[in-house]
Amino acid sequence: MNELFDAKESLSSAEREDSLFQRLPTLIENAKANSEHYGNIFADIDASIASNREGLAQFPITRKFNVPSQQQLKPPFGGLNSVAIGQMARVFQSPGPLYEAQTDEADFWRMGRAFHAAGFRRGDLVHNTLSYHFSPGGFIMDGGARACGCAVFPAGVGNTEAQIEAIKQLQPTGYTGTPSYLITLLTKYQEQYGEKPSITKALVSGEAVTADMQKAFSDMGIAVSQAYASAELGLIAYQVVGEQGLVIAEDIIVEIVDPDGIPVLPGEVGEVVVTSLDEKFPLIRYATGDLSAYLDSDSDSDSPRTNARIKGWMGRADSAVKVKGLFVYPHQIQEVCRRHDIKGSLKIERDGFSDTITFCCHDVHVSAEDIQATLQSVTKLKGNVQFVANDADQPLINDLRS
Repeated sequence: MNELFDAKESLSSAEREDSLFQRLPTLIENAKANSEHYGNIFADIDASIASNREGLAQFPITRKFNVPSQQQLKPPFGGLNSVAIGQMARVFQSPGPLYEAQTDEADFWRMGRAFHAAGFRRGDLVHNTLSYHFSPGGFIMDGGARACGCAVFPAGVGNTEAQIEAIKQLQPTGYTGTPSYLITLLTKYQEQYGEKPSITKALVSGEAVTADMQKAFSDMGIAVSQAYASAELGLIAYQVVGEQGLVIAEDIIVEIVDPDGIPVLPGEVGEVVVTSLDEKFPLIRYATGDLSAYLDSDSDSDSPRTNARIKGWMGRADSAVKVKGLFVYPHQIQEVCRRHDIKGSLKIERDGFSDTITFCCHDVHVSAEDIQATLQSVTKLKGNVQFVANDADQPLINDLRS
């Protein structure tokens, strides 16, 4: 997909850096003046030094892992916001819980270029299976698809039988959501109708696309691209069909850093740290907890897209894990245990193309149904309960996916 979304994608490295770092000192100064969080942690640092990457690296990191507890102490946003809640268009709650805001800019999460690179164009109908309830996933993809001129069917999550009936009737050309749910829809559609669905392209996020998944999509004639995004930061990087790695999105600054927040050498694995340039809700040196590495600068020298590339998701720097597109944290498992006065752990496995979770605990005087309900309430994920003889040696989260 060599047609560009806009001229920013073909800027020289120097032009792009100049554009970003000309804006950054003013943004930091405004954040210091209007955000309690940044006013505190940047109090003794002159914003003017953030005129290049070396200067930016002198500012302290804000870790996503700490934000939920920070927001509990200073609700709703932990002091990170630069405008009052009444000036925002929407407020969301993601698992954690983590509260995020949306302002009224079109394509607020900047997803349009990811859809464009994946081949979505005006005239496409996109079947969007991310949630429009509580968390912003549905709105994130909705805005990006419409920025490319597409129409969107807001399917949301679950109710699979109704979804495949809608696909039959509406004949969408595009899909967006998690890759595992696309497999589910494709399988059930073929079982019910004995034919391939109308979907020919997909932009997926929230989960890694395994080799088996990629083969299944290819066999179905569906071109699948991946987007690396988060509810707070929007688009971070995106895949271009036929090209290596993930292209870093425009209008953000991405660093790959070591545990002390110091940028690593090119090619080394480190934590993805992002600075967004949103004036109303800036996130400056925001540590995502995700690991990645820069690709060699010549990895796609023939591409018209000139921004740097990363290898994609390479694991977690903190103790959270991602299941079905949602993060699960150890403190959430502790909360399930606390509510029922039990000891237990969470086991994560893969069943075919889907992730499964099982809460393991001693046989106690609490019903499995009650524990299941609490697990879903806390993590927003449905899971099983398994009573075991001894769970003492297991970590709070035991990820057994290969």
